[in-house]
Amino acid sequence: MTAQAAPAPRKWPRRAAYAGLAGAAGLAVLLPTGTAGAGWLLAGQVLDVRGPRVYPVRVRARAGNRITLTRTPDTARDIPLSFVWATGHARLGTVLSVDRATVTREVAEVTRGALVTGLRGYTSGYVFEGDPLSARGLPFEEVQVQGELGALPAWLVPGTTPPDDTWIIAVHGRGAPRGEALRALPTLAASGHRTLVVSYRNDQDAPPSADNRFHLGHTEWRDVQSAIDYARTNGARDVILMGWSMGGAAILNLLREWDHEGFLRALILDCPVVDWNATLHMNARQLNVPPIWTWTALKLIQHRLGVHATDLDYRSLAARIDVPTLLYVDHDDRTVAPAPTVEFAHAAAAHVQLVETREAGHCRSWNLDPDAYERRLSDFLKSV
Repeated sequence: MTAQAAPAPRKWPRRAAYAGLAGAAGLAVLLPTGTAGAGWLLAGQVLDVRGPRVYPVRVRARAGNRITLTRTPDTARDIPLSFVWATGHARLGTVLSVDRATVTREVAEVTRGALVTGLRGYTSGYVFEGDPLSARGLPFEEVQVQGELGALPAWLVPGTTPPDDTWIIAVHGRGAPRGEALRALPTLAASGHRTLVVSYRNDQDAPPSADNRFHLGHTEWRDVQSAIDYARTNGARDVILMGWSMGGAAILNLLREWDHEGFLRALILDCPVVDWNATLHMNARQLNVPPIWTWTALKLIQHRLGVHATDLDYRSLAARIDVPTLLYVDHDDRTVAPAPTVEFAHAAAAHVQLVETREAGHCRSWNLDPDAYERRLSDFLKSV
């Protein structure tokens, strides 16, 4: 089953997940080790947990609930976004006017800090900041999931109807906060299921790994397993796993290792990384990085993670999908390669409902059309 969203009139900027590749592309020519050095730098940009933060948008003017920002493809898009600066966060409202250099938008809410002229920041598709209560009016409990590296903070949100024994476990993407789940959280809570919004190793509030690097889902899946164990210990009969981007990759890695024996009720994957090889090649092409550098970076990533190229491509795992699965993909995603996700969905067509959009960007199907996203998510949860 496929839902097609109407095209939006403007394009989006690339999500910042691979923004460091731009610096790598420029710096690699200075490295004395040539291709090997460039590949080393590229691999580091993909795996490093704390990359440099870029603040490309300046506040040109602020008057009441109106703000004028540097015009970028993102600021000019009339979709829900937030504006984030070093000491604050605001939700942006409707686009009011656009000229060659600036965009004027409504300010829906300043949630933290002082939003004043001259600030530099960036736009975010996560929209909401804070916790389930402050951001979405949902009661919750802060709990600790015991993972193999230590305690993993999580939000436990009760359903808005009498809860059953099915838990939803929500897993954010690479470098994202738990708050990535806040957009979908009211719909998840309204389903009646408890929702556990988890953290995993190398999050700012979670234990670091020994090498302080992302493992692209290849070790993070163990923390998802710990969250499942927590749910089981606290009365869950079964679980629904929901993951965004690398959170989806962690879930797919879990399926490679876990015989769920009926404990997995359903999957929800929003722009999951189905093939890291294709994703890195796509990002590199957008930045005109020579293919040999990309190939070298992938070899170094495989070496550092102790995996083979085939381990970074999850399309073969489609054969293991044996539960209802809701899969969101945007054909114009410029952060995670969408084609492998579509191939994965077709290979598991007996169990997968594929929701296809265009012009949304990475993990922004909700932003493109919140009502349509929530309606499809709600209908799926009712059906399982």
